[in-house]
Amino acid sequence: MTYTSLFERIELTKEFQIYEGSLESVFNEVITILKKEIKSKRDYSILAFHPPRIIRALVDYKEEQPDSSKNIELLKEGITTSLDIYSQYNHSSTIENVLALREKLDEKILKRIIKQQQDDINLVVSNPKFSQATANKLYEIINNKEAIMFVVGHGGTGPGLDVILRYRELSHQNNLEFYPVRFSRSEHKGYKDTKPCLTETEIEYLRKEVMGKKVIVFDENHNTGRNIRTVAEFISREIAPDQKVEMIYNVNTGIPGEWAELYKRLK
Repeated sequence: MTYTSLFERIELTKEFQIYEGSLESVFNEVITILKKEIKSKRDYSILAFHPPRIIRALVDYKEEQPDSSKNIELLKEGITTSLDIYSQYNHSSTIENVLALREKLDEKILKRIIKQQQDDINLVVSNPKFSQATANKLYEIINNKEAIMFVVGHGGTGPGLDVILRYRELSHQNNLEFYPVRFSRSEHKGYKDTKPCLTETEIEYLRKEVMGKKVIVFDENHNTGRNIRTVAEFISREIAPDQKVEMIYNVNTGIPGEWAELYKRLK
């Protein structure tokens, strides 16, 4: 099935980026839109921003329940479902997958409030042109091997989903796994992470998962490089000490480039 990115169908604007609502509301809106035979640009915009919020909620909940292996399975299902929404938003089976995931979540998770604030740089670096260039780089790095891509969250989640699906379209392979790692130091966004957020249960799981695979860390924006380096060093030290850890990103906003003109247009 040909992948047509949601990001090609929409204009990346703060109107859909800024959000406050429950995870249950996210599911309800996604299901309502998926059921439509004809979707508007607004519908596609909501579908572009909501799947990362599903992953965000499951990642944050996992951090509050660090000893539960069940939460890793829920997160993995959330990732799979989010990829389904991104790639098969006009397919009836996607509705069934979304409903199945919602049924597995208890009320405590569904009632979680998700808050997302305006982030103009994130909008700019999510541009499909940059994501396609990253997918092309991944194709060269992976070279037909099995691989896992740790995505720095929460900002990298949406672009990361798009990048992986572009890579699959390019390579005609399903050999790249997506796994989010929260590392957000922005207090105004409600996070004060001092290190990458992976539970001991996750680290044990991931040590087995990375064996024999290319290991890649992705962030949507490089800038100073502190976030992506911190996560890459953590992965190298705690999860894959005997493997090379590659770093890849959509844009380095620490240097002039096409991103700057796109940024001006948002203002």
